[in-house]
Amino acid sequence: MGIPVTRRAVAGVTAGIAVALATALAPAASAGVHPSTVETVPVTVDGSNQSGWWNPLAVVDGVTYFAYNVPAGTNRHEVHLASRTASGEWTSGCLRLATGACANYLNDNGHNQPSVAVDGAGEIHVFASMHHEDWNYFRSTVPGDVTSLVEVSEEMPDQGSTISYPITAVGPDGDVWLMVRTGPDAQARRDGVLYRYDLDTRTWARETVVASATNYSVYPDDVTVDGNGQVHLLWEWHAWAAGPFRHLGSYAVWNPVAKAFSDVAGGALPTPIRPTTPGPVVFQPFTDGETMTDTTPAVQTAKMAIQDGVLRGVTYRYASGGSRLFDLEWASWNGTDWSRETLIDPPSLGSGVDTVAAMDATSYGSKTRVYGVVTLQTCNVTRSQVVMFERADGRSDWAVEAVGDPMLGQQRLRAATRDDGTDVLYLSAPATPGGGTLRYAEVPRSGQKRAGGSLAGILTGLRDDAGGCATAAG
Repeated sequence: MGIPVTRRAVAGVTAGIAVALATALAPAASAGVHPSTVETVPVTVDGSNQSGWWNPLAVVDGVTYFAYNVPAGTNRHEVHLASRTASGEWTSGCLRLATGACANYLNDNGHNQPSVAVDGAGEIHVFASMHHEDWNYFRSTVPGDVTSLVEVSEEMPDQGSTISYPITAVGPDGDVWLMVRTGPDAQARRDGVLYRYDLDTRTWARETVVASATNYSVYPDDVTVDGNGQVHLLWEWHAWAAGPFRHLGSYAVWNPVAKAFSDVAGGALPTPIRPTTPGPVVFQPFTDGETMTDTTPAVQTAKMAIQDGVLRGVTYRYASGGSRLFDLEWASWNGTDWSRETLIDPPSLGSGVDTVAAMDATSYGSKTRVYGVVTLQTCNVTRSQVVMFERADGRSDWAVEAVGDPMLGQQRLRAATRDDGTDVLYLSAPATPGGGTLRYAEVPRSGQKRAGGSLAGILTGLRDDAGGCATAAG
């Protein structure tokens, strides 16, 4: 059995200097009309616990699962998994090798991070720390028990592959879906490939190649399986072999019964999909003479909201031509074309402002939400604030609120929606002084209508609290 740890009920509580910093950095913005509850998970995360593509969060039958990296030597980490009961009790354990030792990996920000899924039988699946290398796959031996995960990498198909960016989702039948990038580099390409874990047979199999083209690399972004079993997929492209500034953000739907892809309008697509495939696959097309090798314009990371089998929209990070600052964007299908709008425009918010490659989107009832992270750099110190945008059906405006306290350094996040519509957030602040912080947040949808706030107000609070350079330096 693992060691139970008691829930900390106060938002933003950390040890020592982090307590004072979190208090000093609290924003002046007013409380939300559906106030979020934020608590610090009683663990210390490694500085490598940060990524944009990952899925380290699952919420199943009132239990929340967090996967995360913890320090394990110089430039190394272990991957741990924690579960939180509905009453707030945490239990944690590590991913174990056949020897019984906790698996230990090299740090690699943006690559060696975990994704988790809980299948219909309650078995926990974790993919961890793979950057263009063979499978690192773990599964629980006892359903729901985060202390029982052992390595079963040999069960995966396509042994000897070069795997990166594992993103997980679970279907209504309890099967687990996995999208990764795998690199047949000898053929000058790196493909996006979809796998499926069949709950009845307890086996994995390759489902299909999602996207592939010679001289191109695919970057998976998100996977969601709707209530009808349709698999919704997001990805980006880059010139082979690799690069941080990607292009042609893309969306398609896989029908596992028909074994076929369709676009957002329902049109048939070939298998695999290519950068030049006709139809409304690309939600962020080339602009301003953009090419696959450009630094800007560029896309970085995307997440989607699906409701009742329909795409509500895609949120993503986008830098326009000539800018190294990334906007937070929202793209939606209006029935005939993609429409795009900017949620965070850093230049309009003053000097030192940017976003982080961390976002998510949820939709429940009549409300759609987008979560992002805005940063402010003053006196060589970066502060970050998680923000939520919410829009009701039929409206064009977004209400804006801060979620949780601002933190030193960047923050990364994921979101999942409970059956009652409450969003559960995974908030990682790996640069927290004294040790990286992991926080759990709940943002309900019940309550009064949101009056809305402003990003400018949130940034004003961050600037005011930063004080002068002597204060910022601590």
